[in-house]
Amino acid sequence: MGSKMYIQWIVAALFVSGLSLCNGCGDMRENEETASAFEMPEISLEEGKRHETAVKESSIMDDSIAGTLHKIPKEENGILEIYAGRDVIAIDNMMTAQVSPQEILKGNPVIYDRFRVDGWVFEWLISDYHDEGDWSMEDGVLLISREGVTKDAQIIHVTAEGGYGTWVFAEDKFEYVDVNFDGNPDLLICTGHHGNQGLLTYYCFLQTENGFTEAPTFTDISNPAIDAEDQLIRSQWRNSAASHSWAEYKCQNNTYVRYRVLCEDVDLSGVINGGEEVWVWTVNDEEVARSDELSEEEIAAFLYGENSEWKLADDRWRTLYNDGLTVDYSIYSSP
Repeated sequence: MGSKMYIQWIVAALFVSGLSLCNGCGDMRENEETASAFEMPEISLEEGKRHETAVKESSIMDDSIAGTLHKIPKEENGILEIYAGRDVIAIDNMMTAQVSPQEILKGNPVIYDRFRVDGWVFEWLISDYHDEGDWSMEDGVLLISREGVTKDAQIIHVTAEGGYGTWVFAEDKFEYVDVNFDGNPDLLICTGHHGNQGLLTYYCFLQTENGFTEAPTFTDISNPAIDAEDQLIRSQWRNSAASHSWAEYKCQNNTYVRYRVLCEDVDLSGVINGGEEVWVWTVNDEEVARSDELSEEEIAAFLYGENSEWKLADDRWRTLYNDGLTVDYSIYSSP
């Protein structure tokens, strides 16, 4: 098949030099192995105005530790975010949990995020510490407390992985949603956009009777979408400039297991002899469709149709972070 239409997911991302995972943790580095379904567009005028407004509305805090003035944004809808580059920030008086940052971090705090919901207070800290054995691994801590009960905070040490990543806005960083389908909302913290095409991943903390526990296997899921109806976590990523993969994950004993993968790829062997490229679709590495055996209409029905097993145009594949953008899937009526 000479031409092929495929889903082009569109996201808007603000590239801030020097920022990386979790709103800036980590130095900038190339990650050639990372692939996704996203492109990295330039900052829009609307995003620029949004950032400018946030700065104007910020209050000024005299940080005696760093010897500089930092702009501290007001808490909006239970979310507060502070990033000071590599300057130390004085957050002791702002923290809800009565815990000294110096006692729980290996380095000095340079990132502080707070998220309040359902009586929970989540405080996310990143320090300026670097592991000399692995410079991409950084020092991260999550503090969890209840409103009005600040002395008994739960402390979860998280090894935040640095690398090539870009910042997401504070309101897009935290998700409070049930991801193991036990009826209790869980906490997701966006690690940012990664790789040349902006793959998204999340730290995951599952709510239990005794508090929250980290589920690191969730962080392995690229661009997750929550399908509560089928109790699945759906994922998608880009294999190459023109091909994609889609996967479904099940949560088993709070571990996320990938059990089905749809992959599209192109076979160019016939082109050498003057033929056309052939697109091949596999499920769990077994061939299920070929463009030289099915019409464009049949392939479109297989991937996107109402009776399709995959229904790739359905909202159940919509990622957690979409920046309010919508995609007109009608243009993808044929591959």
